[in-house]
Amino acid sequence: MRVPSRLLILTTLVALFIGCKKDDVKPPEPPIANAGNDQDIQLPASSFTLSGSGTTPQGGITNYTWTRVSGPDNPLINNASSATTSVSGFSAGTYVFQLQVTNDGGLSATDEVTITVIAESASAPVANAGADQTVHLPESFFVLSGSGSTEKGNITDYNWTQVSGPNASTINNASSATTSVTGFVAGTYLFKLEVTNSFGLTAKDTVIINVIGFQTLTLQPSNNLADEANIAIIGSTNATSHDKDLDAGAWTFNGVTGYIRGSFKFDLSGIPPGATIISAKLTLYSIHDPTNGDLINANSGTDNSMFIRRITSTWDGNTVTWQTQPTTTTIDQILVPHTNLPFLDLTDLDVKSLIDAMRTNGNYGFMLTLQNEIIYTIRQFCSPTHADASKHPKLVIEYQ
Repeated sequence: MRVPSRLLILTTLVALFIGCKKDDVKPPEPPIANAGNDQDIQLPASSFTLSGSGTTPQGGITNYTWTRVSGPDNPLINNASSATTSVSGFSAGTYVFQLQVTNDGGLSATDEVTITVIAESASAPVANAGADQTVHLPESFFVLSGSGSTEKGNITDYNWTQVSGPNASTINNASSATTSVTGFVAGTYLFKLEVTNSFGLTAKDTVIINVIGFQTLTLQPSNNLADEANIAIIGSTNATSHDKDLDAGAWTFNGVTGYIRGSFKFDLSGIPPGATIISAKLTLYSIHDPTNGDLINANSGTDNSMFIRRITSTWDGNTVTWQTQPTTTTIDQILVPHTNLPFLDLTDLDVKSLIDAMRTNGNYGFMLTLQNEIIYTIRQFCSPTHADASKHPKLVIEYQ
């Protein structure tokens, strides 16, 4: 019988369509099992948890099954058909557990996890807070250098705390084995380092930090005439005096040229032997009621720059003269620059090197002298005999 051409064409197209659909169908893909991360367990822990999961490209997971693959004994898997389950009844040793997952297409996959159970006495960590330290102010920080070790597993946590001390300092990174500490004052501090290992066991160690502070000595003498004088000469006549001012000057007095060099000394015996000078600051207060110069301004002249020098030989303000004035040294001398101001305090001049030299070579004090002793040039400051004791020469020393 002859088949109509339309029917023949339709049959051919259906066959081609069915053939194409069969070629496009992909085989079912198996699921993926994940038994979780390997674990270290420390006895006397009585249980641990197996945390697994499963995924599948198509459908869903219909079944989980945990089994023990190997180990020193056969512990109890409390719910072997759950993705997450606890295990108990184990002893020290290494276990391997397998998780099998099955999807709703009947396909399955497996994954394994290793659990290491450590004996109770095998792996307590050891903490080391480092060696005791001595820190000297004005240091602004010190470093705590700790460490931790453990026989089994690893150190998972560090924690620094301050146990005691004169104030609450700042531990800048308390969870780091090595960290800096700031915000402290003089005194003795105790810091504790606690380390934790991967089994949850901890250990502690302490370190002592001695912070050595500095002491402050403020010297502002009054009316000790042996330790201060304006050593002066007018013409050929000695004119040493104990004025209310200390001067470095060159002037005329009743038409006669005169020169003045102010000398003064501080008692340094309050500094303990062996102490270290941290800083030494000298302050000289400009006098507002001068007894020399033009009697109005403390500072005069086109170049009134001056030196503050260390005296290197003995002298007595009650008997010293221009001819017997003590020797000085230019080593570490301080140059005070010229000023056009009528009054100018010299505040916190750094004289540390001069004070150090005085302690080593003998304390004979300071001398003020013009850089160039040119007539009608002067610098005048309050002396230790000035009526206002707060304006006397002041020396502030910080030492350890």
